[in-house]
Amino acid sequence: MFRCGSALACLAVLAMHAPACAADEPALRHGYVDMPYGQLHYSTVAPPGGGDKNKPDLVLFHQSPNSSVEYNELVQALGKDRVVIALDTPGHGGSDGPKEIPRIEDYAAAMRVALKNLGYGPQRQIDVFGFHTGSRIVAEIAATEPGMVRRVMMGLSGVSVVPPEEMKKLLDNVHHPESSEEAFTLFCERLPKRIKSREKSRVDDTVWGRMAVEELRPLTRYEYGHAAAFEYSQRFDARLAQLTQPVALIVIEDGSKESGLFKFSAREMSEKVVGMLKSSKQAKVLPDNFVLRDLHNNPGPIADAMRRYQDERI
Repeated sequence: MFRCGSALACLAVLAMHAPACAADEPALRHGYVDMPYGQLHYSTVAPPGGGDKNKPDLVLFHQSPNSSVEYNELVQALGKDRVVIALDTPGHGGSDGPKEIPRIEDYAAAMRVALKNLGYGPQRQIDVFGFHTGSRIVAEIAATEPGMVRRVMMGLSGVSVVPPEEMKKLLDNVHHPESSEEAFTLFCERLPKRIKSREKSRVDDTVWGRMAVEELRPLTRYEYGHAAAFEYSQRFDARLAQLTQPVALIVIEDGSKESGLFKFSAREMSEKVVGMLKSSKQAKVLPDNFVLRDLHNNPGPIADAMRRYQDERI
């Protein structure tokens, strides 16, 4: 019989007790919009009065297997002077999703429909930010719907672009649980290592707990996002070369190189990728160096870097 002690119950309690917003912060709100898999969930913040109409809305795409929850604090930091939306990738968080392993193109197509249903397009453009798997979805959307996207920001992982044989190894190592029981068992087996990782990164305990619960929600489809990201492989390289929008690469180190998991750091990967953006009006790596705890604990400086780039005259 499957047993996991009190670990899952503790994580659920953590998720329920997220810190309250400061009085001067705009309220985080939630909504749903139709897309091909059903409904897509999003979180959003808008400043009083809706903000400056000359500032395009900013849409955030999360990493796998997280949800928009990882952006809660960042959305509030950015939403003080502009509309910000964080989407749940189909099948993650509160979004309905595919029953079979999708491709990045499938995720992007569904999210393009959702964005159009929210009123975005050539007459109402958006700026976008994608983190890890989210960077692949962002590239696909920006390349296939260039009139919708004004500027692109990405936070790259250490394996964003690697030789196809290395990407195939990553894909081959992705394991899809066959039952919810197996998904819970694997989660609990990995939990002690993940707790040590959290302690090392010093990500806020409540924020981490909330994200951990969200990561578990897909159950047997937990690794669909990673599988799609690794399968995308050289098509990502091609999309990068096709992007015509200005592109900024934001360095957010996750410790993967230091732990021996990946060969490249986020900055090294960003310096590698910036040379691949051959069609971009302007491509650059922002000078700032961030880490995961900056994103999750104190996102003000990252929000400021994004805001400066959005407002920069190009």
